[in-house]
Amino acid sequence: MSMNKMFKKVLAVVAAGAMTMGMAMPTFAADGGKTTEAWITKTYNTEVGKAETFSFTATQKTGDGLIGTTADVKIPTISFTADQTGTTSKRSQITFPTYSEAGKYEYTVKETQTADPIVANSDHEKMIMSQAEYTMDVYVTDGATGTEISNIVVNKVRDDAGQTETGKVDIGNTDTNTFIFTNTYVQEAGTGTNPTDPDPTYNENGSLKVSKAVVNANGTTTTPDDEFTFTATFAFPAGTNASTLGGIKANGGDVTLAEGGTYTFHLKANKNMKFTGVPVGTTITVKESAAKNYKGSAEITINGTKLTSVAATSYNTEFTVVNSQNSQKLGRKQNTVDVTNTYNDVPVTGIIMNTLPYVLMIALCGVALIAFVGFKRRRLQK
Repeated sequence: MSMNKMFKKVLAVVAAGAMTMGMAMPTFAADGGKTTEAWITKTYNTEVGKAETFSFTATQKTGDGLIGTTADVKIPTISFTADQTGTTSKRSQITFPTYSEAGKYEYTVKETQTADPIVANSDHEKMIMSQAEYTMDVYVTDGATGTEISNIVVNKVRDDAGQTETGKVDIGNTDTNTFIFTNTYVQEAGTGTNPTDPDPTYNENGSLKVSKAVVNANGTTTTPDDEFTFTATFAFPAGTNASTLGGIKANGGDVTLAEGGTYTFHLKANKNMKFTGVPVGTTITVKESAAKNYKGSAEITINGTKLTSVAATSYNTEFTVVNSQNSQKLGRKQNTVDVTNTYNDVPVTGIIMNTLPYVLMIALCGVALIAFVGFKRRRLQK
């Protein structure tokens, strides 16, 4: 037999052996080897900083070929402190018992639907608990020193909103872990440090109040019948939306936000628009449409702190009251935007009063020029 033929036969035997071993290998080997430990992740959204502890349950299932011997799994609680705001995630390792029998054990993993301390959901605050559900399968085999975990597989059954979702999740001790439960604590802006008993200013200002005043060019307050158009844009913090606290309302009426979170409203002099039901941490943008013969300025207070005043650069232009440069997240304390429009007097002739002297000067020069030309022409004719 030639060397080439012998080499080809050896390759064929090796390939066949590799295929046989591949078919005989456990399925978890295809995922990079055994998974003998599991970690769980808790993600917590809060814009106000609220210390809470969350707990979980792992309920053992029996029947359908599963081992029925009780084998409790322990999942530690996960806590967050009051100084942790925004979105924070923590992982904890699940503790498995010493299994007495080889076989498959199955658990349903959920979050306990009560946080510690308890949050009583109300019009002004809410704890959104995770409705996620997972199936955790633990495979136990007989090893050299007794039974041992050979593999752990976790599949998602429901998402945080309780909707059906399927798929295997990552249970490792890394940032790619997807064995996650996400909770959100939300408080209404403007209600103060105790949302169950809102600050007195809340009744006056709500979550956010936009008010309108009009003055003449000399600063005298006036009340024309003109109507001014505003557009407010709301960008909500993680885990919340316009309906989280029962829906945003404007002067008590339901608000439907347009695409991009915008809402258009109209104000006359000495009127205001009070928004309620807006979560703390919501970023706002407020614009006033261009109004003929008016120039805008504004005083802005966010979370009880007065910001630098802003003003339009000219008359008859759109005025961006709160934008990406000076926008702030609505806070627990007072949030107000007080817009003042200065009216430039325009007489019936259409000539603005503060430019009238210059117009008259030009007119007099024109008259003088015409008279001079006429005089010169008469002299030439003589």
